[in-house]
Amino acid sequence: MSKHIVKISILIMTLSFSIFSHAVSDDKIMKANDYNRALKSAMMLYKNNKYVKALPALELFARRGDKMAQYIVGTMYLNAQGSEQDLMKSYAWLTVANEQKSKVWLKPLEMLNEKLPSDYLVLAKEEGLNYVDKFGITTQRLSCKNIKVIGSRSKSHHCKKLQVKKGYYYINDNISYAKNSL
Repeated sequence: MSKHIVKISILIMTLSFSIFSHAVSDDKIMKANDYNRALKSAMMLYKNNKYVKALPALELFARRGDKMAQYIVGTMYLNAQGSEQDLMKSYAWLTVANEQKSKVWLKPLEMLNEKLPSDYLVLAKEEGLNYVDKFGITTQRLSCKNIKVIGSRSKSHHCKKLQVKKGYYYINDNISYAKNSL
């Protein structure tokens, strides 16, 4: 009986190690400094109104889970900045961005909820849930928590990338878009 317990314990440890090592494999991590530098560069393209270049650069970080990039990409598709207007993508990106629970970020999503036809809205909500599954907090390994706002009694909900090992973020650029979005 004890031999079986030892064998099972070894098997569990082996599986745990292989799962952990896969979770931080070199093709799915990026140096935090490189990540932040590239994200800042994408944000500067947007701030400088270079929308055609900013959209694909920001969309890469939106797919990696960055909440600000998800919000900006959602509004870019809504406002036809850098591409034609795409209300499905706008709704999906705004849905996943709102995992951060920002009252300001909720406004464009609420506007779409009011203006879109009900049959289209059903599809848009389904697509939003697909984006949450693919690009949301859990899949992209983010940590979200309430942070006290300086000079105020209120708290703000913020999400950020978790380091999978010191100085490295998890990234997954191999996730394809959901069926309805492209």
